Amino acid sequence: MKKLMILSAAAMAIFFAMPQIAEASTTQNDITLTQEKAVKYTEITAATLPEAITATLTKDFVGYSVDKIFQGDNDTYKVAVRKAAVKTTLLFTSKGELIK
Repeated sequence: MKKLMILSAAAMAIFFAMPQIAEASTTQNDITLTQEKAVKYTEITAATLPEAITATLTKDFVGYSVDKIFQGDNDTYKVAVRKAAVKTTLLFTSKGELIK
């Protein structure tokens, strides 16, 4: 009788431990790393700035003066502007859309 109790207790312990072992062994984390290419910018003149960007600047940034303009190798444009003592850098797509 004593052996039967010990045997049934051991069987129950194994029975309840099996789902936890199976669950722990099937857990997997997927981690994806992406590395963005560094964009290189070259300075350009206002005459070579796309018309869409010029239109956005004249419409949305009234009173700002353009200090420098840079074109990225991914076809984005950085425009350094200022209004009084406040300087800011704007990032545009070639279609004149403000990125930030």
